[in-house]
Amino acid sequence: MIKTAKLRTTLDDLRELMARLRGENGCPWDRKQTAQSLKIYLLEETYELAEALDKGDLAETREELGDLLFQIIFLCRLFEEKGDFDLDQVIETIHQKMIRRHPHIFGGKDWNNAEQVVQGWQAIKASEKDVPDPFASIPISEPSLLKAHRISQRAAAQGFDWPTIDSVLEKVREELGELEEAIQGKELEAAGEELGDLLFVLANVGRFLGIPAENALRQANQKFLSRFRRMSKEPRFQERDVSPLSLEEWDELWVRSKEVV
Repeated sequence: MIKTAKLRTTLDDLRELMARLRGENGCPWDRKQTAQSLKIYLLEETYELAEALDKGDLAETREELGDLLFQIIFLCRLFEEKGDFDLDQVIETIHQKMIRRHPHIFGGKDWNNAEQVVQGWQAIKASEKDVPDPFASIPISEPSLLKAHRISQRAAAQGFDWPTIDSVLEKVREELGELEEAIQGKELEAAGEELGDLLFVLANVGRFLGIPAENALRQANQKFLSRFRRMSKEPRFQERDVSPLSLEEWDELWVRSKEVV
């Protein structure tokens, strides 16, 4: 009798698959991995998912979500083998945490807007960790623009913030002016510091708009690459080693690349 395939694959199916891959007769590569060796793949899958989300590609997003989920299951299996914890405990921990950190849904708190939720979340988180430093849990290796967003977000939750986005934009103009002065004075070290200050304030502009600067820059990078690749298909670009393009020709090609949808 032919065994029919199940209509739905469950989380338990993935756990069983992972156990077999790590088992005695499993895959040599999978059996060799450690929590440390998997970190690079975890980061890669996260960035690939972010890129799929930026593109709005549903099929790719579904696939990348699966790839990231598999890395989580892989890590849980490694810790389970050592007797530390398993996937069920990970799920229980996050389930209880989400209930605890949403007292306006599951408790008696009256939080009516996103700002109150963020402030309340940070207060609960600080009480759970029993660490007075609100920045302590921000990962050291987090991308710098995202880190700037998180730092300023937590500082704002403490009451240290600009009153309006207009005041943030005024600070942008101030920092840009200081950067220009450092450049004109050929003070490279000071210019580097002022560039950092400007980027930090721009990250705050994104925070006020609800647009993390990390996401905005990632999209800008992709937009630039797409446009430059369009330019590279132009005959004049192909012949650049014979006849270098002038700035005017580059500008013409760039404008044309922006017109392509």
